[in-house]
Amino acid sequence: MRAAQRVGPRCGNGFRCRPGEGRLERAAAWGATPIMAPAAEAIIAATGGRGADSVIDAVGTDASLTDAINAVRPAGTVSVVGLHDLQPFPLPALPCLLRSITLRMTTAPVQRTWPELIPLLASGRLDVDGIFTTRMPLAEAVTGYAIAGVRSGEQVKVLLTP
Repeated sequence: MRAAQRVGPRCGNGFRCRPGEGRLERAAAWGATPIMAPAAEAIIAATGGRGADSVIDAVGTDASLTDAINAVRPAGTVSVVGLHDLQPFPLPALPCLLRSITLRMTTAPVQRTWPELIPLLASGRLDVDGIFTTRMPLAEAVTGYAIAGVRSGEQVKVLLTP
């Protein structure tokens, strides 16, 4: 949602789908329309049967990727950011092909984006308020990764400080 805010008017309606009231409340505060999973039907209905132009799956589960594929319009784009489940995913290749869906996946190359992100953060043009729900010293990184790995509805990101 913060990325969509950065894009501004070029980004149409934003929908936030994720179990966990804390995350849905945050998304609503950031301008998203909160909907519960399975989300594809709600997104299709909200877009007049068209589907979303693009969908970002930042959840990383089979269910969220399936929802993303089902919610995107024909010739739309599904972007998967971050680490997906470590199990094989049964990609519905033929339906994706027939609907001309573009599927993009990345592990979020943070090091490449720092030169752009740091000035945005420093200037206040990129608001990260509410994203970091846990702060801890770098020496506790193992614990921080364990907290983030739980994927609870209340935890968003862990900020490690030097």
